[in-house]
Amino acid sequence: MCVPHYLAAAPTSVTLEHIKASHIINIGYRQLEPFSFRDNSGEVSGYTISLCNKVADEIKHSLGLKKLDIHYIPTLFTERVSALNSSKIDFDCSVNTDAPERQKSVSFSIDYYTANMRIVSLRQNNIQTLNDLKGHTVSVPRGSKDLLELNRVNREKHLSLSIITSDTVADAFDMVAQKRTAAVVLDDILAYPFINQSEKPEAFTVSHEIVGEKMKYAIMMRKEDPLFVAFVDKTLEHIFDSPLNTQLTNKWLTQKVVLKN
Repeated sequence: MCVPHYLAAAPTSVTLEHIKASHIINIGYRQLEPFSFRDNSGEVSGYTISLCNKVADEIKHSLGLKKLDIHYIPTLFTERVSALNSSKIDFDCSVNTDAPERQKSVSFSIDYYTANMRIVSLRQNNIQTLNDLKGHTVSVPRGSKDLLELNRVNREKHLSLSIITSDTVADAFDMVAQKRTAAVVLDDILAYPFINQSEKPEAFTVSHEIVGEKMKYAIMMRKEDPLFVAFVDKTLEHIFDSPLNTQLTNKWLTQKVVLKN
């Protein structure tokens, strides 16, 4: 078999060698619809999972493996880097925002989605803008880019926010639903499934105002493994240039950018 040029660009790849030796690929994920989640039937799926499954198929073919088992590993925001460095996971296929401050410790693929961070609150709180949010308590997942951006905006705009962090996005959202915080600052596409699945979707509101910088989603990988990064990027480029990308977008993303009520 002729090895692709991007596979031969470096003498070794820690990730590819590990996969070749074990015939197993470990994929990190979180419960974040519509990108990665375990559904009621127990199947892990979503837009990013679909991309990573295609990467796994390409790895299997390029390494000439007859068998490649995929293990999906639940991984918190705060555990991603240590899970990669300890080889608990080979790459993280949930929501990861490419940020300059993170590139010192991990690598990112090319972007596959861009989201906007917005204010999500109960309609009765009458919060639509950052000025409305001033002096209130806000929930946000720890270890997330949302937290980094919110801290920056809080300082620059002197909002005097009281920020409460949580282990998961679901926990941060629940704090608002339970009236423990006035709002949650969250990427819009991640907020919509939580609102739509709540008991009273009509009770929530999402701000028109965008908070902070745009969130560019990418697959997170181990640092110092340029061969694997190049392999993933090449596979993603092929997907984005093919009809498969439209199919995946229509299946997972298009229906998720609106609220039911």
